[in-house]
Amino acid sequence: MLLKKVTIHKYKSFLTEQSYEVESAITRIVGKNESGKTALLEALAKSNYFEDNAEFKFDKDLDYPRSELTKVRNENPAVLTCEYELSDDIIKSVEDDFAEGIVAGKTFSVTSYYDNKKTTTGISVDFPVFKEWLIAAFDIGDQCKELIHAATAYSELESTVSENNSLPGMKEIKGELDRIKKDSHGWTNPLEGYIYHKYVSPAIPKLWYFSDYFSLPCRINLNEFSSGRPTGSLTSEEFKIAKALFDLSGLQLSDIQSESNFEAFKAQLEATSNAITDEMFEYWSTNQNLEIRFDIEHAPNSVRYLNIRIYNSKHRVTLPLKNRSKGFLWFFSFLVWFSKIQGDKNSKYILLLDEPGLSLHASAQSDLLRFIDEKLAPDYQVIYTTHSPFMIDSLKLNEVRTVYDTQNPKVGSVVSDAVEEKDSDTLFPLQAALGYTIAQNLYVSPNNLLVEGISDLVYLNHFSAILKEAGKEGLKEDVTIVPVGGADKIATFISLMRGNELSTVCMLDTFTDQSAQARLKRMVEQKIIADKKILFYHTVINQTFADIEDLFSKEEYLTLYNGAFGTTVQMSDLDADKPIMAQLKRINGKAFNHYSPANYMAKNIGTLTFSNETLERFEKLFKLVNEKF
Repeated sequence: MLLKKVTIHKYKSFLTEQSYEVESAITRIVGKNESGKTALLEALAKSNYFEDNAEFKFDKDLDYPRSELTKVRNENPAVLTCEYELSDDIIKSVEDDFAEGIVAGKTFSVTSYYDNKKTTTGISVDFPVFKEWLIAAFDIGDQCKELIHAATAYSELESTVSENNSLPGMKEIKGELDRIKKDSHGWTNPLEGYIYHKYVSPAIPKLWYFSDYFSLPCRINLNEFSSGRPTGSLTSEEFKIAKALFDLSGLQLSDIQSESNFEAFKAQLEATSNAITDEMFEYWSTNQNLEIRFDIEHAPNSVRYLNIRIYNSKHRVTLPLKNRSKGFLWFFSFLVWFSKIQGDKNSKYILLLDEPGLSLHASAQSDLLRFIDEKLAPDYQVIYTTHSPFMIDSLKLNEVRTVYDTQNPKVGSVVSDAVEEKDSDTLFPLQAALGYTIAQNLYVSPNNLLVEGISDLVYLNHFSAILKEAGKEGLKEDVTIVPVGGADKIATFISLMRGNELSTVCMLDTFTDQSAQARLKRMVEQKIIADKKILFYHTVINQTFADIEDLFSKEEYLTLYNGAFGTTVQMSDLDADKPIMAQLKRINGKAFNHYSPANYMAKNIGTLTFSNETLERFEKLFKLVNEKF
């Protein structure tokens, strides 16, 4: 079962209703500090936390926007609505017990309220299919069949069966309806309630929340820990991680007190340390000479401590865990936490990571990003927040959601799937991530295709892949697409790449910026770049003016535009002979985010089809570009 969409009604800094889509694998939430990122995860975690924890329950006095709290003093407002998609396995289980096609829809929603109660909508059944199943499953005569067929609603069916209980087979059917009603938990439609509580509810993923503040203590008083709750020596967060460590190892604290079981206890500890060490250093490239070790310290008065130490094979010394960097401590604690999740094969989880790896340096953050991609995403939906450019994959910007505080006391925080937001601080991690990727490519890629924006990058990457899969020509493998952030920056990047003796080709929209055009012309005159290596989209389609969007058929680009913005612009609204972007700007009444349609395409690429005309235009473009390298 997948979480598909989250709607925050009102929670802390979110003063107006905000919705965001959730990716099937990784959703990356970007925003500066105090923008509302943590509140976004907190609200979701509280909606279905994996354990009974007072810290992860809604509290109207603490969580409802303070400026409006007095207005809802005697009310129970909704906090959050989660939309889920039923898995094929769940649908099959229902169909196996009833009949094929009985589940009428694949999506449903669960709304959480400030009193921590929930309501569910969207569970729907095909009533005619259910009636046919009843008729087939029970031995009834023609009269009963006619009566059941005549029922137009579930309540009418119940009444009909009760009123005709004496007819052959009706008693058995009534027994079946009574059984369904008993386990429907008072739903208006008992069948929908029965299906939800028996098949759906147990499969709704639980939420695991992990923040930068969760870390394993380097020294644990085992006598105190055996009390089962945090004491003066451990914070609640430290206790949680320590408990996860013991759960992971399968250790019983009673074994600590038993001298006869002590060797077995140590053996379990060593096995656990070996497993965590192997996992950690697969993704900790910073220092491969380290090894995690556990040992038991016997203190006076029969007190025992578990000490966690790090052995350095290069220097052949051990040091307490606390002597390692904060980043190392966080990564180790996170692996302990995650390893416990992996050990629970009976439950499904969604992982919520609040600013993961905040204390890690850049290369270690890249290791963590690789860990999330390779270890977490294949088995779990992951939602994480960040304001670090090193935690953003520049080739997966469609997975990014931005959060920013509008500073408007009536609006509050806003969440969006648009990359091109107005808030420059919010955009910085994305811009920096692209810049970081570009900087790397400057030294590893001999051939670079300069384009103006992120939308160009998305379109060209996807169409290159589509064409190659069809056995046609896409972009050469040794060519890196570099979005520079606008025509005015083209000249700067050309100079930079020339200085590094890199081959450069430009693919640009038709110039409207005269200063940019003049700068590029001067570079041609100065032989910094050859005129033949400056290409324009209008040459691909033999027009005088074109953006990359004009390579699409107008019908296909309208599909992307309408899908991105929820509009219903028709072909009849357009002039077939004029470029599409200026026309859409006129219809829209203002400029629009060019990235949004590209993002829509990236998200729906599996269901979209493109005409031969469009594919031929993109193939022509790639042939033109490839010839220049």
